[in-house]
This record gives sequence, structure tokens and C-alpha cells, in this order.
Amino acid sequence: MNRRRGIGTAGIWLGGLAGMLAGCAVWAFAVRAERDEPRQGAARDAATEAAAAPHADSAGGGVPSDKGETPGKARSESNPAQDAVSAKPADAEYVDPSAVAKRFAAELTRLVKRGNLVTPAELHRQAQAAKRCPVVPVPDPGEKLGPAAIYARARPSVVVLGAIVQPKGHRRFHAALASGFVIAKEGVIATNYHVIEAFQHAKAVGVMTADQRLFAVQAVVAADAHNDLALVKIEADNLVPLPIAASVPLGAPVYCLSHPALDTEETETAFFAFSEGVVCGKYRLRLDGPVPIDVLTVTAEYGKGSSGGPILNEHGAVVGIICQTRALFHDEDETEPQMTWKLSRPSSSLLALLKPAD
Repeated sequence: MNRRRGIGTAGIWLGGLAGMLAGCAVWAFAVRAERDEPRQGAARDAATEAAAAPHADSAGGGVPSDKGETPGKARSESNPAQDAVSAKPADAEYVDPSAVAKRFAAELTRLVKRGNLVTPAELHRQAQAAKRCPVVPVPDPGEKLGPAAIYARARPSVVVLGAIVQPKGHRRFHAALASGFVIAKEGVIATNYHVIEAFQHAKAVGVMTADQRLFAVQAVVAADAHNDLALVKIEADNLVPLPIAASVPLGAPVYCLSHPALDTEETETAFFAFSEGVVCGKYRLRLDGPVPIDVLTVTAEYGKGSSGGPILNEHGAVVGIICQTRALFHDEDETEPQMTWKLSRPSSSLLALLKPAD
């Protein structure tokens, strides 16, 4: 299977832009590009747009906190790539995913209007050149946790990594969404190489944290196209990095935390979906050419939009990075599906990117 096909066989869903960005395990959500565009639909649409609408671009602008206060000033407009907007934590028991997706697109659009962002084409160029980034990973803590505790600890470290595009003749921006996770508190994020590659023709690329702060991606600081891995940098401090384990044994319980689409039509996404499984295989496969790579296979569920998300062990440490799926059919006409392989890269491939260059 060609790595560029990403998760599943349909690739990215962006309407008329499917061909342009084909191959990424992300999905897209249409959002209004201009706040004064006439609103349509029921009261639910109005409520979700209100939750996602960008606020004033003044230096002191911000999103009100739960108490209706403005939590401090935004960063200087002279450096919009460092700008992040505080937001209400997604602490409700049931979260409206359309509001989250619209917020992502609206806030990234606001940063674009301020200008001076690194272009997605430049990020792709950097990914082609960048090799390693000397980051000291957080070690596996070695403490066995229950699933609920693993989720609670990992959630602040998992991010939405996405882009916005504006098809020709359309007033709406589309948000193409994938996954990633923090590996250094100074703002180093791990994701897939094919995510950066697919976004190269987009308008802008950004990262939204679990508390819904939005940052523009400033640089690709390390990349490995063969193993489908990339590290990007955002201007953030005191993020919560995930620990990284050296390996994981066959049969060990694992967990996935990512942002897959909720339905085949990909109208909404399941932000922070959590699934459980086991390591079912460790193989050396030729997925994208003659040179083999190490592949970790798991039974935990994930799908489009999960690319770049972490696979965690019982200690909450990263043991793999979600990359793609491969459907197995009984015969060539593909009418009798039998199983879907979940293919990821082992943590050893990620750790190799964190060493100083030779």
C-alpha cells in the first residue's frame, strides 16, 4: 500500500479539492469565511457559530472566560505566528464537534488576516529538508494506569493539527483536520509527514490545543518521509508533553487518542475519541517502495482524521504513531471485507528523530 493513501482508501475529503490534497488521513469541515455572511439553518447553527466566531483583532482582544472575563492580552500583532487565543475549556460532558471545528477555522482565518504566517508550501519545503531535532523525551513513567486515568493524563497533550483552504469561487473556508501530540513543553508537536505534505497547497496550518487555544505552525523542525513522521514547532510555553516508551511487546494493551471523522460523509469529527486494543503484530513491510520499514499493528480503532495521533501503553506513554489502515478483502472485486489492518509507526522511529544530527 502506498503511504500517501493515508488512512483508508478515500483520502482527504475536501469536496472539489479532494484531488489537490488527496492522500492525507484528515477530513475537512466547511466553515463560513466571513462573519457578515447571511446565516442559514436552525437555532443550533446560530449557537455553534456564536461559539466559534472570531473576536476583535485589538491587542487586548480575547475570548471570554467562564466568568465572562477577558483572560489577558493577545500577543503583539507584529508577530501573529505567536498569537494564541484563550478559550473555554471543553469540559462539558457532551461537546458539539461542529462548534469546535468552526472555531478552529475561524481563529486560523483571523491569524491569516493579520499576516506574516509561514506558508504551508514553505512548511512542506522544510519537511523535505529537515532531518532531526534534539529533543529530550519524557521517559515512560512505568506506573500502570486504568483506561480513564490514561485518557485524563493524555488529553491535554493531544492536539488538533489542521489547515484551512478556500476553493476558487467559494466564500467559505474549509478546515482539513488531523491529529498530533506534544513531545516538548516548548511547543514541539509530532504528526505524520503526509499531513504536512497534503497541506502544502492550503492557506495556513495551525494547531489547536485541548483547551482550544490556536497557534500558527512556525516551522517543521524534523521529518522522516520514509517513516511518515514530522515534528512541527509552535510558539507556546508550558505545554504538557507525552512520555515516550522505547518499545511495546506483542499482546500488550494499547490505547488510541485522536480525531476521526464521525461518519462516512465526514460531516463532523469525533474530537478526542479514545479506543482500546492490543498490539497484534510487529512487521517489517515495504509499504512505499523497495526499502522496508518497521510497522506496529494494533486492534484499537481509528480512522480518517487520526493521522499523527498517539498510540499509548498502560502507563500512558507513546509506543506508536497512527499512520494508515489497510482493508483486507476476500477477493479482488472487494465485495467481501474481512478485516482492516491498523498500521502505525513504532516509537523507536520517533525517538530516532529526536537525536542530534550526525
